[in-house]
Amino acid sequence: MSEEGEPAPAPVEEAPVEEAPAEEPAPAEEEAPKEEEAPKKEAAPACSGECPCEMICKPFQESEFFGEMKEIFMWKDLMKSLAVFVAVNIFFVLLLCYDFTVLGLICWIAFFLLIAGLCIDIMRVVAYFKNEQAESKIPVKEFEIPAKYIDGIFDLFKSLLKAFLAVCVNAVLVKNIVFSLSMLGGFLVLIYLAGHWGFAGMLYAAILFCFIWFRLYNDHQQAVDDLWAKIKDAVNKQIEQLKEKLNKPKAQ
Repeated sequence: MSEEGEPAPAPVEEAPVEEAPAEEPAPAEEEAPKEEEAPKKEAAPACSGECPCEMICKPFQESEFFGEMKEIFMWKDLMKSLAVFVAVNIFFVLLLCYDFTVLGLICWIAFFLLIAGLCIDIMRVVAYFKNEQAESKIPVKEFEIPAKYIDGIFDLFKSLLKAFLAVCVNAVLVKNIVFSLSMLGGFLVLIYLAGHWGFAGMLYAAILFCFIWFRLYNDHQQAVDDLWAKIKDAVNKQIEQLKEKLNKPKAQ
């Protein structure tokens, strides 16, 4: 206790504690601008430049006639496709197996159709010789083959012939080494088929191929693509092995 008469000491005021300044966050290091990666160049296809595969496929892609025929090859309308399939087989079997010509076969078909029409309308034929009138039993229907189909067939063949000749020229001029080498085998196959099957046989095989291929590829596209990729890889490996053997230095 303090003695009486002495004033009590004034309370000492505590100095305000200065708050430590908040540490400023260190400036983020500026990231160095990333160099833009150059776009990866895709490997050029085996038939770069004027691609022979595209040259052959282009007439089919641009042909409206083939676009409608493709609907038949896809078997979307079963009865229509079946009727065309049977008619094509009968036509080419008669053409290839019984030595008919195209013109002769068309005339024979027209001849038998005419006989059938006269038999159906026989009473009208008899009435004609009797100078009498008789109604026809054949329903009157105008039938005309649309000009677009006739023009489409000839335009497609013309475009295909032009594309085939262009491919032959590219192969002979060796614009692409891989394709020119592969065409050696291709020409041999075509020579064999032309000599044994003829144009009609090759056309028949092409039509049958279309009836099988388009529906098969549509239903099993992934499996077909995978198989084709494996075949290409196997062929490329064989080519690379051949290159290595040819470029391998000979042991002295």
